Amino acid sequence: MKFKFTDRMIENIITLSLSGGVIAIVWALVHNWNQFSGFFEKIVTSMIPFLLGLFIAFVLLPLRRRVEKVWLARTGFSDGVKRKLAVLITMLVFAFVIASFFIVLIPQLMSSLGMLLNSMEGYMRTVDSWLSNLGDTQYAEIIDSIYQNLRTNITQLIRNAATMVPRIVSYSVSFISRIFDFFIGVIIALYILLDEEKFTLQIKRIVYATHSPKGVERLARVARLTSTMFNSFIFGKALDSLIIGVICWFVTTLMNIPYAPLISFIVGLTNMIPVFGPFIGAIPSIFILLIINPAKALEFTIFVVILQQVDGNIIGPRILGDSLGLPALWIMFAIIVGGAMFGIIGMFLGVPIFSVIYYLIRDAIYTRLTEKNIKIK
Repeated sequence: MKFKFTDRMIENIITLSLSGGVIAIVWALVHNWNQFSGFFEKIVTSMIPFLLGLFIAFVLLPLRRRVEKVWLARTGFSDGVKRKLAVLITMLVFAFVIASFFIVLIPQLMSSLGMLLNSMEGYMRTVDSWLSNLGDTQYAEIIDSIYQNLRTNITQLIRNAATMVPRIVSYSVSFISRIFDFFIGVIIALYILLDEEKFTLQIKRIVYATHSPKGVERLARVARLTSTMFNSFIFGKALDSLIIGVICWFVTTLMNIPYAPLISFIVGLTNMIPVFGPFIGAIPSIFILLIINPAKALEFTIFVVILQQVDGNIIGPRILGDSLGLPALWIMFAIIVGGAMFGIIGMFLGVPIFSVIYYLIRDAIYTRLTEKNIKIK
C-alpha cells in the first residue's frame, strides 16, 4: 500500500520544521551571544552610511518634491532638468542649514558653555551664602545635604571638562570615521533624490514577489500612513521649535538674560518633545538663572510661560494643525512609554510611531464592527 501525504500532514511537517529551526536559532543565539553580538555590531556599523543616507533622503524628499512640483512647475524645463535643479536646490538648502549650525550656532554655544563652567565656582559660593542665611531651620540639614551632593557632581563635571582635550584627541579617528560616513550618506541620499522612482519600483517588485495582493495593499497603506505621520510631525515640529528658539534668543537678548544663546538652544531643542518638552528645557535654564540672578530667573520664567502659551495656542496649531489626530491622553502615553524605553529620542519618536499604531488598530476595530453590523455611540 502506497503511503500518501495529505495537505494537512504536509502543513504540519512544514510548521514543525520551521518551529524547530526557530528554536535552534534562538538556542544558538543565547549560548553564543558574544560572537553573534560582535558579528551583528559589524553589520550595523557597515550599514550606518546607507541608513544615514536613507534618513537624509527621507528628510529632504518633501522639499525636493515641492521645489520640483511647485517652484519649477511653470519654468518650461523638461522633467529631467526639473529633477536635477530641484535636487541641486534641495542640497544647497541642506548644506546651508548644516553650515549655519556649525559656523554660527556652535561657537556661541561653546562660548556660553565655557563661561558657565568658568563661573560655576562663583555661583557655588552664592549658594553657600544662601544656605548660611537659612540658619538652623528644620529644612537646613536637608537642603545642605542636597547641595553637597550637587556641588560634588558639579565639581566632578568641571574636572572632567578640563580633561576633555585628551579624550577628544583619542577619539579623533572615530570622529573622522563618522564624518566620512556622513558624506557617504549624503551621496547615497543624492542618488535616491535623483532617481526616486527607480528605487520605489525595485521595492515594489520585491514586495509584490513576496506577498499576496492583500498583503501588498496592507503594506502600502502602512507605508503611506507612516510617511504621512513622520513627515507632518517631524517637519512641523522642527519648524515650530526653530521659530520658538529664534524668538527665545531674540527676546532673551533684549532682556539681557545671561547665556541667551545656550538657554534659547535648550528651549528650542526640547520643544521638539510634545507636552513635556517646554518644562524639560525651562527648568534647568531657570535653575541656572536663579543662581546667577534671581530677578532674571523670574523674568525668564514669566517669558517662558507666555512663549509656551503663544506656541500652544497660535504657532503650533497653525504649523502642525491636527496632523497626528491623536487624543491628548494617548500622546502622553506615547511620550512616557517611549521615554522609559529609549530616553529622549523615544519621547520624540514615540508620538508619530504610536500614531501609526493607533490609526491601524482603530481602523481594524471599525472594520470588524462594520462587518458585525454593530454601531456603538
